Amino acid sequence: MWFIQTYPGQVVQTLGQARTLFDSIRAEQEAQGLDPWAPFADEEEWGLVKWLIARVGQTAIEEFMKLPITGHLKMSFTSKYLLMKAIDKLPRGTEWQLKRIQVKGNSEQAEGEDLELWLRNPVDCIRELMANPEFDGKVSYSPERVFADVEGTTRQYDEMWTGEWWWETQRRLPEGAVVAPVILASDKTSLSQFHGDQEVWPVYLTLGNISKDVRRQPSKHAAVLIAYLPVTKLECFSRETRSLERYCLFHYCMSQVLKPLISAGNDGIEVTCPDRKVRRMHPIVAAYVADFPEQCLVACCMENRCPKCTVGHNECGGMAQAAMRNRESTLESLHLHQDGEMSNGQFEGELGLRAIYSPFWATLPHNDIFACITPDILHQLHKGVFKDHLVSWCSEIIGEEQLDACFKGMTSYSGLRHFKKGISKRKQWTGADYRELQRVFLGVIAGAVDNQILAAVRGVLDFIYYAQYQTHMDVMLSCMHNALASFHANKDIFLELGVREHFNIPNLHSMLHYVDAIHLFGSADGFNTELPERLHIDFAKRAYRASNRRDYVIQMTTWLQRQESIAIQEAYLRWWASQQLADGDSVRDESDSSTSGSDFEGPVPTAANYIILPRQAQRFTMLTASRGYFVPRKCPFPNSTIHRLLHEHGASLFIPVLEYFLRNHVQISSHRKLTPQDRIDVYKYLKVISPARPHINNPKCLFKVRAAPVILSNDARKGPAPAHFDTVLVIEDQGQYTGEGISGEYHHFMIVYGLRVGEVKVIFDVPSCFGHFPHPLAYIHWFRPLQTFDANLHSFRLTRSSRHRGPNAVVLPVNRILRPCQLVPRFSRDGSEEFYLNRYIDLDLFERLL
Repeated sequence: MWFIQTYPGQVVQTLGQARTLFDSIRAEQEAQGLDPWAPFADEEEWGLVKWLIARVGQTAIEEFMKLPITGHLKMSFTSKYLLMKAIDKLPRGTEWQLKRIQVKGNSEQAEGEDLELWLRNPVDCIRELMANPEFDGKVSYSPERVFADVEGTTRQYDEMWTGEWWWETQRRLPEGAVVAPVILASDKTSLSQFHGDQEVWPVYLTLGNISKDVRRQPSKHAAVLIAYLPVTKLECFSRETRSLERYCLFHYCMSQVLKPLISAGNDGIEVTCPDRKVRRMHPIVAAYVADFPEQCLVACCMENRCPKCTVGHNECGGMAQAAMRNRESTLESLHLHQDGEMSNGQFEGELGLRAIYSPFWATLPHNDIFACITPDILHQLHKGVFKDHLVSWCSEIIGEEQLDACFKGMTSYSGLRHFKKGISKRKQWTGADYRELQRVFLGVIAGAVDNQILAAVRGVLDFIYYAQYQTHMDVMLSCMHNALASFHANKDIFLELGVREHFNIPNLHSMLHYVDAIHLFGSADGFNTELPERLHIDFAKRAYRASNRRDYVIQMTTWLQRQESIAIQEAYLRWWASQQLADGDSVRDESDSSTSGSDFEGPVPTAANYIILPRQAQRFTMLTASRGYFVPRKCPFPNSTIHRLLHEHGASLFIPVLEYFLRNHVQISSHRKLTPQDRIDVYKYLKVISPARPHINNPKCLFKVRAAPVILSNDARKGPAPAHFDTVLVIEDQGQYTGEGISGEYHHFMIVYGLRVGEVKVIFDVPSCFGHFPHPLAYIHWFRPLQTFDANLHSFRLTRSSRHRGPNAVVLPVNRILRPCQLVPRFSRDGSEEFYLNRYIDLDLFERLL
């Protein structure tokens, strides 16, 4: 049960009511007697327009419109020109503006440069975001302190309004005012893949009032593009000053883009919210999402220094905390250096600042830009600390060939990427690749490196996994800090082995600031740079491909304006359809109100009472509110002989084990003996819904369990599909398993309640002549009980269980399967086969094996 402490003062004063954006569109259409799809004829024509704009280039659209068959479609437009004119009549987003910037350099050999800054008014963009009725119910207007217990002792950090920044900022505003936390993101990106040097520098804006689950989905359009900053080499300046002048140009352009936020943040603006209520909101820059070089650019510091604190460039390899940078002292240092009252040694050497005397954040109200810099899980953790450093160090210690061999021999797991060629020769890496590497890396190096290295690697992996939680509690933040301390306690082994000379690594130092940032702004997953990277596809790369590659920025803004109009119209039509449905429901409700009261007395179902199921939800057999399973409706191998299972599935004890199961579960005095010629229905896989854990980044908890033999391909060019027999966690003792977790501790030894690991060999249904069973069955080979715990890996060590010199096998109904798991192989010196239970395969199992 949760306890929520609300802000004690008066907040969220309502100034009145007004129409939302969609209300205004609907009123205008009704006044003009237009259909919802106007200016297009009907729903079918609107569907064609959406497809043409999204999938077809403008030249191809013109060719399509000239085809004779299009004349029979009787469309309201007959050419590309008329189509674009019709799109321009749709509701529009905030208009683009062009600001020309003249730069006069200091080089006598070069003339000055004329630059273009394309921007939109951020205040209008904020009004546009808040006026979207699709966000109703997903927006917060006041800060909260959430506790995981009714006593109010265990603090919980999730959305931005649960952090301390919002609470403290609310105190600086007048009573009744609403904080609008502005989240900015910027990232220079390349537009051409194989040739040319075209680049663009987008700046995105979203609001912390909107739930992070909505913000993270590009399809929700909760983040808007507010500027294209000019990208130039500034060759009109000398080589010595060119770099600094580019930094100053960035800050000047950002000051022009964000200028409307100064008066809006101080005085507030009246905003129509998704619930049709008008409130006075104060847009305040709260967070800035960027990679490390751009963080340093924003903070006016050098790239070998921390953008958040004043730690020395030779002192960032430990756990010691340095004084945090703050706005007032930094501005004072900039002014002193500009006036010649501070030496370069103190300005650059001690403070690590650059001579950017007019930073864009100097005039922004209620803003501390250094606190605004948020964690960057993608570049700092996945790519920086893990891939660029930790993997490289271990590869140098183990050797590339041996490490590649370990990756090639990794056991399979449904959804796990198999690096079948190793990792040493791989050139291109993505964020998904880094995460796949993390899932198996500790198991890969186990047995090949010293235990101290294992402890250091485990500390980093634990920190990365904790950082990805959607909700943090104080105890988890303590675990996060302890994981980082574990790495630092064991890191000297890399110095002793000669793979490192120091640990003055900015990305490693940045991990010290994660816990404080979560206290301020909520969980770090709401500020990941993966969202801007994804937005580049829509707002930069696709827009560039729609241009003719010459003078492309103005064409990109026109294309984006039309794309935005299409998105607004599509969202409006969804809203209009929901309103029509709601109107129909209200009529039915009124007619039902005269009848007798409902017999339903339970609580109204909410999002917290159920989990989101996939499209085949109606085909799942739900065991509890959060557990269930699904087998294919059409059996892929009907009437398979038991003889086939004995040889292709390796189910050597299938007949005696199934007979034992039937004797204990079929209510008849006797039944005939099974033979290899008997037939059963066999499935290739089973899908399992495991109990959801909403505080981790795994919303569906949907897993696939495979039990498939080698399958020959119909394509002669391809080899046969390999066999997959997944290992699973099975509820062996239903009395001991509580459903609350997997492991616990008793007298300093890890124990497991009611669960055991098994390898699924066959998933099957028996014919009705053998009896009726409510669930399909699974033939499983047991591993030994989860009793041997390896403290270095923080994992269980397992071997196969045997019985009478053969496998220890059992037949169980599939409702006893909790979820799949992965066993990482470890071959001991005496030749016995051993495995580790991999707790890093996903966040769900990582959480369960704490």
